[in-house]
Amino acid sequence: MVPVGKVSPFNIKCELLLQLDNDDVFRQTNETDFDGITAKAESNIASLFQTKKTPFVAVGAIDFGTTYSGCAFSTVQEFKTNPLKIDTLQLDITNASSFKTPTALLLTPEGRFHSFGATAENEYVTLAQKEEANSWYYFNRFKMQLYTNKELTSNMVIKEVGGKTMKAMLVFAFCIEYIKDKVLSTLKNAIYGLDDNDVHWVITVPAIWNDQARKFMIEASAKAGIEKENLTLALEPECAAMYCRYLAMDKKEHGDNVEIKAFDENAKFMVVDLGGGTIDITMAEVLSTGQLREIYNATGGPWGGNYINDQIIKTLKDVIGWELIRNFQADDYDDYLLMLRQVEQIKRGLDHNSELTVSIPEKILQNIKVKDSCVQYVQVKKKYITLSASLMQKIFSTSVDSMIKHVENLLQKKEACSVSTILLVGGYSASNIIQRAFREKFDKKYKIIIPLTPDMIVLKGAVIAGHRVEAIVGRMAKYHYGLGFSAAAVSGRSISIGDHDNKTFFSIIKKGQKIIVGEVVTQYEIVLKAKSTWANLEMYTTKDDNPRTIIDMEHFTKIGNISVKLPQFKRESILILTISYDETEFKVVATDKNTGRCFVGTCEFLEKESNQNEY
Repeated sequence: MVPVGKVSPFNIKCELLLQLDNDDVFRQTNETDFDGITAKAESNIASLFQTKKTPFVAVGAIDFGTTYSGCAFSTVQEFKTNPLKIDTLQLDITNASSFKTPTALLLTPEGRFHSFGATAENEYVTLAQKEEANSWYYFNRFKMQLYTNKELTSNMVIKEVGGKTMKAMLVFAFCIEYIKDKVLSTLKNAIYGLDDNDVHWVITVPAIWNDQARKFMIEASAKAGIEKENLTLALEPECAAMYCRYLAMDKKEHGDNVEIKAFDENAKFMVVDLGGGTIDITMAEVLSTGQLREIYNATGGPWGGNYINDQIIKTLKDVIGWELIRNFQADDYDDYLLMLRQVEQIKRGLDHNSELTVSIPEKILQNIKVKDSCVQYVQVKKKYITLSASLMQKIFSTSVDSMIKHVENLLQKKEACSVSTILLVGGYSASNIIQRAFREKFDKKYKIIIPLTPDMIVLKGAVIAGHRVEAIVGRMAKYHYGLGFSAAAVSGRSISIGDHDNKTFFSIIKKGQKIIVGEVVTQYEIVLKAKSTWANLEMYTTKDDNPRTIIDMEHFTKIGNISVKLPQFKRESILILTISYDETEFKVVATDKNTGRCFVGTCEFLEKESNQNEY
């Protein structure tokens, strides 16, 4: 869980320490004013890193998935009485059996919001049938682009199904705002006088997302009307673990004869969150306080349920013929969308020995000639194509084998030696094929837990995470983080700024290091030349186990800048940089060693590009 507090919104810039009414800067206290900006001496530096929490009446959670999305909520009073009393809001009125709806967005030709979820899907099919869809914007399964795009910026554009582009920030904001308004409306009908700021929001994100992707979600949420002080980003597998921990406590309290040792004090377990886009894996231990502590950094990969969909569609294209499929998609897009829906629905219920049968328009079937090499795997009958059980096993094997191998490697790590339980959650974990694979490989040594409604566990856990902001007390760094700048001289942790081209990497957080969110992680002394008015420091990450000294773009990724605005010093000055980390930004306090004056700000993880159109 990543609590997000209100910080200076100066786009990765560090200003002098002031205190004004909006809490973005700090008020003058008997110090000299430099160009209208004032610094002050501060003896308790750690206090400047504390996150300000806004009181709330209720928690609203949004599980924003690659394939499906959902929302839930509970009031503070309900949580105190029964933490598991969580209301889920039905977003899809066309499907009473599910509390989740497809993550699909439809915008008008002018780029205005029209509909979300199954309503958007159905409306787009209708538009396609009327041959009116070309001018509309229809987005689905777009969340994965925040994982696959390695140079993420706030102005990134994405393509809708017809090939038109729009700013990704707007697409995400439209979706978040729609779900947020649904929850707010329900809460306001139930609680007289409830204000928008009385709700604390939790949005789930994959644990394997990088820092830029998480920051992107914060900015999209702000555009949707959720301010930073009212927002918590919660890592999906941690939400699942938190819910199961509370469920185990509840069963123990009521004397149920259920195995709850997996979440007892000191227990260590693995959570495998199998979503539509990614597989997220974390390992944690239960502390005596009931809080969770990560024991190995979050890992995973793009092996989610959508990979299976893509492989099934690819197989159908191979059978039907790519040219025929292209014509089918262009001429009968409504039928093509219905075929995609079938694949998603049927795939979920497949067993290990199941065939997959998909209905295809008869005019397409008439032109299909199955290759001799495919006859034993594919049957074409009136209105249907059937893929054999052996072919379906082969299609599933790539995804399943990849995740099983990854989990096996993780369990061999020294940090996992005491792990006794594997918890499977997420919609993809409902697949009998997935469950069979995990039981065959790990059931002898580990307890395998699969909740009855695995697709709802993350969402309900997100509500609990919102009430207990301190539920996760520590994590492990996935990368090396560090400063990069020209250094004229280095003595221990004292660095003199130089002016040559080569940039040296100075570590802030080491890969695998235990991080306590909000605590100081490092200090450096930066020696500045006389008359310096800015100190520009760049922030980098590297996945290498042993980082190189000199930064290059092959081994390092720039993630932001720290620009410290200074008074014009008349002599050489020394700044003491004190840095803390909360997984969405580095918070920085720069202290003038000679005077004690402080300069405070952040290094945020999302850069902006200029000259981009809205859509």
